[in-house]
Amino acid sequence: MGTALAAAVVSFLIGFAVLSVQDTQSMATIRSALIITEAHEAARVVDVLRSEAEHRGANFYRVRMDPTGRTPTRTLVPVIGDRAAHDRAFPSGEYARFDVSLTTELEATGDPRGSWLSTLPPRALQDVATTLGRAGVEAQVQSLGWASLFRFMVGYTPTVTAAAVTMSGAWLLGFVRAASRARVTAVSRTLGVRWPSGRDVGMSVLLAAGAFVVVGGFAIAVLDSYNGGHRLAAYFAVSGAMWCSLVIAFVCGSRLPGSLPRRLRFRAAFSGWLPWGRGAVLMPAVQVLTLTLVVFLVAQALTAWGSLVVVRDSRPDWQACAGCTTTIFQGFDGSTALDDAVEPFASAVRATEASGGVLLSWAPGAARGDQYTPGDPGSNVIVANPTFIERSRGQLPDPLDGADGPGEWGLLVPSDQAARAAAIAAEWRTSFREPLGEVPNRTAPKRPHVAMYTPGAVFNYGQTDLRDRAYSESPVIVVVPASAGLLDDDAYFAAGSAGDLLFTGGTATTHRALDAAGVPRSVYVVDSLADQIDRGIATARARLPTALVGGAAGVLAAVGMLVVRTRASVLANRDRLVFHRTHGRSPSRVHLRTWFRISSLLAGTAVALVLAMQSGLTGADVIPRTVGIVFGGVVVLVVLTTGITTARTATTKELLSHGY
Repeated sequence: MGTALAAAVVSFLIGFAVLSVQDTQSMATIRSALIITEAHEAARVVDVLRSEAEHRGANFYRVRMDPTGRTPTRTLVPVIGDRAAHDRAFPSGEYARFDVSLTTELEATGDPRGSWLSTLPPRALQDVATTLGRAGVEAQVQSLGWASLFRFMVGYTPTVTAAAVTMSGAWLLGFVRAASRARVTAVSRTLGVRWPSGRDVGMSVLLAAGAFVVVGGFAIAVLDSYNGGHRLAAYFAVSGAMWCSLVIAFVCGSRLPGSLPRRLRFRAAFSGWLPWGRGAVLMPAVQVLTLTLVVFLVAQALTAWGSLVVVRDSRPDWQACAGCTTTIFQGFDGSTALDDAVEPFASAVRATEASGGVLLSWAPGAARGDQYTPGDPGSNVIVANPTFIERSRGQLPDPLDGADGPGEWGLLVPSDQAARAAAIAAEWRTSFREPLGEVPNRTAPKRPHVAMYTPGAVFNYGQTDLRDRAYSESPVIVVVPASAGLLDDDAYFAAGSAGDLLFTGGTATTHRALDAAGVPRSVYVVDSLADQIDRGIATARARLPTALVGGAAGVLAAVGMLVVRTRASVLANRDRLVFHRTHGRSPSRVHLRTWFRISSLLAGTAVALVLAMQSGLTGADVIPRTVGIVFGGVVVLVVLTTGITTARTATTKELLSHGY
């Protein structure tokens, strides 16, 4: 009963996660997206879309996201050709959303360039893009169906992985349950009973169905209080599909031991315990899949936990700048709009920095290592300004020591790299002589002011989403004031786009500075560092329990299967082991097959991990080092489980107790 209840709860939790992510990515009726990158005024894009919408019975929604509020806001400009579909998604002008963590608003105007959500399938939308292309409009089509949602969920949420682990766990659980009754099943089938485990499996399915109904009633009450019961049918459909998958996996797993050929049925009934005559290929595959998913789930849990720890430990560093404002640029008005914003944004930064209003902490490369070459993505470098040094609370010396003006810049080198200081300074000086972008009032770089600091962790304000790179380990810090005339516009814009350039004033002050420089508000939103950190904490906390529960379920399923399989292997060789013990010989040869199988299992898991990491499905936040550590722990667990089970099952007393 407990297992049936757990299956029902897991089904509804996964159904909620799927609908929640799908709701966040798009609306219930959306199937594709049209990305318009270039459109001249004569093209009359909105008129073309309105004509296509009426002709094809479809809707288009111009989309813009603002993630900076307490709940993220999605603003849509509707072009309606199917009023019924629009009213289903927007009854009374308000989106009937499943997930209340996203606010959707409708507006009537907007630039046609950018993203348009569409209720058309991708192939039909491609015809619309072709029509726009004949009018001189550049547009691309993207699918927003379940396939793209699945890719997103695999890479950035633990939901799909947890569901897969639960599926494999259900299969293994069914197998273990049936394997424990292998002798009874074999005797019954030898005597002519067609499906001796039918009653057991049928009762399990009925219990699971009852649990699903009970938990479903509770889920209806919770969803009604959460969002008014919106999309209830879709919620039950997804949850029901997950529940059916778990039940099918359990039944399929329980059928393997009962489908033995006659010769193995006889052996299982009277001579040994060998319940997997037809699972020689499927069993290792499921075990490899389960262990692989367990590794990734535990790795995601460790990543989330590590992010929370870093936020806690770095609080004294970022708290002093909690009110600092970052910029989030959005290309919804086309690439030219972003290109046009580069120069005025850099101008605003230079004008504001003079009063200490800008904190530059651009970390364009790695967060650790001993490479410091300009432009190298593997370099452990922070490009900073004097405000960054001031806010280090005296932990970093000021190499400029008051020096200011054209060409003045400084270099902070960890003392253990003092011998390389001159070479590092020469490389950066050369890079300043040949900037990649435009530099107003460009000047020649002078000889740098070089200072040393004690090697250690340096807070760099980086990676505010999960805070997993909030510190750089003994970096070289290039200190460049805006007054030096050495950093180009693109460098400032790149830092602002990455969230590594913060305005020390509040939202209103930052808006005034950017407005004065001519940065259009349509291409950016502003956010506070504290809010970004809070969202990172919420993300980590949401991932942690799902990953932990899924990982724990996978570990239990894998360990349970290892115990059963190892025990069965020992008992299948009972006669040989008794013979060896009777004659004082080592039983190691008998156990070689078991250890070969375990080695193959671990090797297969390692290969699967490498392939999954190279495919890019695991997400950027799960790094190979974490995966390697978790895999090492799994190896230890598998070896210990196998060793202990073998030792306890292969004792003389245990072997004789499973005689005839």
